[in-house]
Amino acid sequence: MLKIDMAFLRHANEKTPTILMDVIDMAKRLGIETLSEGVETKDEYDFLHSIGCVLAQGFYFSQPLPKDKITAKRKERGLEFESLAEYAFYKKIGQINVLNALYPFSGKNDQELAETVPVMLLLDKGGDLEPIYSNKAAQNWCQSLRLRGAGFEFDCRREFLTLVKQLGETADGEIIEENFRIKDYAGRLRLQLVAEMPCQRAYVINTNMV
Repeated sequence: MLKIDMAFLRHANEKTPTILMDVIDMAKRLGIETLSEGVETKDEYDFLHSIGCVLAQGFYFSQPLPKDKITAKRKERGLEFESLAEYAFYKKIGQINVLNALYPFSGKNDQELAETVPVMLLLDKGGDLEPIYSNKAAQNWCQSLRLRGAGFEFDCRREFLTLVKQLGETADGEIIEENFRIKDYAGRLRLQLVAEMPCQRAYVINTNMV
């Protein structure tokens, strides 16, 4: 495990985010877990989440506590302990390198595309799909699927998620590719099952518009 001291970020300059992204990218490609220590603010936590650092600790969650006070603090924050199955499930999800937009599908280092290619991690609990990660390109793309015009509004996102769910039900770890057209949007969807446990499946997807 590679541990990152967030004091490094608090004494940052304009190059610091790039350095942290490269560290996370390197660790993911080497199969090494990353843990950020000393996380104190929501902004720090959100930035770490956006670059794929899924393990964090620090005052943002709690100051160090004696054992007899941990349960009360946990209930106050709405935190739950993971089961061993959940730990293994989310550990697999955390191995996805979201900084390299095409890495989950090609294994190539294409970091320059990370901000332009929509990449999402979606969780299927047997009902609606829940996004647990989306890069900025994916967030912007999903927003664009809400079409507005003179006298009409059409939300394409549910239609798109229905397509993802249908493909996901047949996924077995192999990459699935499918062309799609939703209203005025046409593209190619790539999906891969990355983790599975009873009643839950997680997929990584990316899309290219054509």
